[in-house]
Amino acid sequence: MSNNGYVPEPKPMKGPIEVSAFYYPGTEQMAEWDQVEQTFPHIKPLLGWYDEGNPEVIDWQIKWAVEHGISSFCVDWYWNNGVQRLDHWVKGYYKARYRKYLKWYIMWANHNEPGAHSTADQIRVTQFWLDNYLKTPEYYTIDGKPVIVVWLLANLDRDFIAEAAKNGETLAPGEGAKRALEISDRMAKEAGLPGIYFIDMYHSWKYEQPRIDVAKAAGYRGQMLYGFDRAAFAVAPELSKPGDTRNKFSYEHVVAAVPKWWEMMCTDTSFPFWPIIPTGWNDIPRSFELSYVIYGRTPELFKKACKACREFCEKTGFKRVIVAPINEWQEGSYIEPNAEFGFAMYDALRDVFCDRPAEGWPANVTPQELGLGPYDYPPMEHLAKTSWNFSHDMQGWYRNPYGTAYLKTVDGAMHFFRSNSNRYAIRTRIAPFDASQFKAFKVKMRVTANPSGLNPAKGTERLKLIWGTPELPVFSKDFVISDKPVCSQPVQIDGEWHEYTLPVSENPYWKGMVEELWFDPADLSNAYVDIKEMEFV
Repeated sequence: MSNNGYVPEPKPMKGPIEVSAFYYPGTEQMAEWDQVEQTFPHIKPLLGWYDEGNPEVIDWQIKWAVEHGISSFCVDWYWNNGVQRLDHWVKGYYKARYRKYLKWYIMWANHNEPGAHSTADQIRVTQFWLDNYLKTPEYYTIDGKPVIVVWLLANLDRDFIAEAAKNGETLAPGEGAKRALEISDRMAKEAGLPGIYFIDMYHSWKYEQPRIDVAKAAGYRGQMLYGFDRAAFAVAPELSKPGDTRNKFSYEHVVAAVPKWWEMMCTDTSFPFWPIIPTGWNDIPRSFELSYVIYGRTPELFKKACKACREFCEKTGFKRVIVAPINEWQEGSYIEPNAEFGFAMYDALRDVFCDRPAEGWPANVTPQELGLGPYDYPPMEHLAKTSWNFSHDMQGWYRNPYGTAYLKTVDGAMHFFRSNSNRYAIRTRIAPFDASQFKAFKVKMRVTANPSGLNPAKGTERLKLIWGTPELPVFSKDFVISDKPVCSQPVQIDGEWHEYTLPVSENPYWKGMVEELWFDPADLSNAYVDIKEMEFV
């Protein structure tokens, strides 16, 4: 097969039902892949631990997606009061040779702190969309209108209601979000577009008519759900097997429960709730023993879900479905070709939703077969450090995407916003050092509660450090944070600098060669954190 030294031209496959897919651009460096490699190396993508912003990688993703019936990606997109992150995939997409074959659209993941949204910022973000995306031929539209999915109606609503209150206005629930959407829609029309097709991301495991009515009144044209899998237990608890729990149950349960979800939620084609095809869940790479685990996922069960979804659409008249998602590797929601299943998940989707051409399906080709690649990021650095100051960069520390939106240097300190208190905030892997050399871990930091008053400090918050060794790695079945390698103490939430000393040597698991650290400044949501120094002493 001749490929002229590049990814072969895609041969798109289609059917009567349009298939879209959520795409999470969450692997901007090896540090994110590292957590998967430590926990589930057997699921390695066929593209390797790939550089997600590489246009050639994206051309492979486009080829494989469209040849298996996926015609568009709904891509997580981040903007927080003018600050962008995780936009490497979109930048690479616009340099990809085959981008014309696959449409894309924004899922504005506005996990933003209170006060981030405003009239001025809505104008700014809309202008950015217009200048860079919405008028490009690759951008996905419905009825000629560019589509934008918004993660949290509540965040838009909250901040626009607060802004109105400062001006002496009182807005009812939903009117804040409506005001935000009207700004963007008006600007799009002024720019020559017919408006914007806004979709609301639904965040509930049950049907809530008042919530749906608020979205309609605010100007949304439909709704989606990002991931169904964890909802399956709540939707159909009677399907659970002996020993299953709300946090651990089978993918077979998910596949049996999701038709109940479609019947409950996807009832109005004039305000469509897109039928969702669930792809699994297992977020051990991010969550340790706090994880949700959906076990027993197979291509055969995934195909069963696809068949049921097509039958539901044919019965009800829905013309669009969403695969949710295809590449959340760190959360165990993925169907992109990988070492575990090869192309079997993609093949299942294609076989159900696409019309088979007379000449047969396009061959599944990998880079290795054509002598292309590898596309892996360089290995994650393990710096030989036991002390850190943050005068110029992060010095080997990385954020945990669960609840830590960004890391940046501000006034000689690491600065970040802590949105979720249930997970450790930052981590590093280091050149191993002998634990017996050190007695304590010192940190100089300040924690400031968000002035909105959401999730106020209770006075019982604690900072925590956990560590991993070759004998007891962080990601091992025997690692239980609650009673093993963890050291913690109370922390003050007052916006002032404090020094804390954790007596790590008092923990019986402080031994051997320490090679990984996870740190959480406080079990508090909606807080700002600044760390000036860290060191073992």
